[in-house]
Amino acid sequence: MSDARTSRARYLNAVATSLLLVTVTGGLAACRDEKKPTPPYPAVEWQGTAPNAAIEADPWVMAARKSLEAQAVAQNFTDFTLPQLVETTGLDLRIRLSRHPLNDVEQKRRPDIRPGPDPFLPMEVKPGPTAGTAEVRGCVVRWASETGDVPDELNATGVMFRMEHLEAGQLRISSVVTLPQQDCSAAKPPVALFAPAPEPSDITDAQDIVRAARADIDPPAMP
Repeated sequence: MSDARTSRARYLNAVATSLLLVTVTGGLAACRDEKKPTPPYPAVEWQGTAPNAAIEADPWVMAARKSLEAQAVAQNFTDFTLPQLVETTGLDLRIRLSRHPLNDVEQKRRPDIRPGPDPFLPMEVKPGPTAGTAEVRGCVVRWASETGDVPDELNATGVMFRMEHLEAGQLRISSVVTLPQQDCSAAKPPVALFAPAPEPSDITDAQDIVRAARADIDPPAMP
């Protein structure tokens, strides 16, 4: 083989090797950039005696607790499409919840996390203004923070959860109303924590927040 042919063969081999290295390196980078899988849904462990008052057996109260649990998990995962959240929480509320971490990231803060579901003490269940709705009133503690620590003092405030009953059977919180006139100064909502305990968020890019979206079970939008 002539020197020219030998040089050309060596050149082509070098080019092929370089392209292979670029392809492999690019593939590894793509793997590194893939979104982390959603962590396993945590267990909930009551601190002390689990709530056992008669009102706890009311299906609307049970549904409200499931929603509070799913809301906290979704905030910790920054994923507002979790099936548990969709099944227990209305679309408008899911959209509102997903704005909190977005605001945090925009302001260069760590998104808040919650050590467990917001502690809630139900006090009353009433029929809602229309068929298939209800109102659950009580006292709730909002305890989200950047670190997810349990606060030394649990200061409760009055709240009303507007509930909806979907055609498929799900009971969900559709909206939340603050009740400043309700006296919660002596209220002691039961406390539950997630196991494993959530870690502080490492989200710094809004694109890593999975925003709420309309799901199949959501009622159609009003015209």
